[in-house]
Amino acid sequence: MIRTIRSSRESRQRPSLRRGQALIEFALVLPVLALFLLSILQFGVLFSTQVGITNAVREAVRNASALPVASVSDATIAANSVYSRLTGTNGLLARTGSSYLPGALVQTGSPRTQVCYYSYLDETNNWSIMARVNVQYRHPLFIPVVSSIIDGFDGATDQAYRIGVSEEVRVSNGILANTDIGNNGNPTCIG
Repeated sequence: MIRTIRSSRESRQRPSLRRGQALIEFALVLPVLALFLLSILQFGVLFSTQVGITNAVREAVRNASALPVASVSDATIAANSVYSRLTGTNGLLARTGSSYLPGALVQTGSPRTQVCYYSYLDETNNWSIMARVNVQYRHPLFIPVVSSIIDGFDGATDQAYRIGVSEEVRVSNGILANTDIGNNGNPTCIG
């Protein structure tokens, strides 16, 4: 009889001990799970912005390739037009559908946001013109613990992650015997 009473007491105490143990395990695992989920959220927003900027740059470079360019003055006018369409208030970057902030666009230093035209000799010894659109964007990191971990990944500790996208395409010109647009080492750039 005593055994029966003792075993029933032990069985009554075990579930409460197990619940206490589960609570402690949950308290230990919760911060790790929260950090993991917040990291997924931060990287998801960064990836979404990267995709939006890539699409905007591709559309801008397609636009740049459709403008006929044969001289430095043509290249300057075309680059200004494409740059305005890319970075304007209702420009391609503003319509990316992501969390784009115009003030986070890198417009000084190197590399920076630019629209460039440069020339090269093609295989038939005629001059061809290339258009290059380069966007550098510093996306703000908004989750404190995660941002302190990934802030230095891009080489700068500025509470932002640098996203860079560059595309280039040949301009649809006719055959050019000569041009005053510089080559890749000395392109005509706006931005």
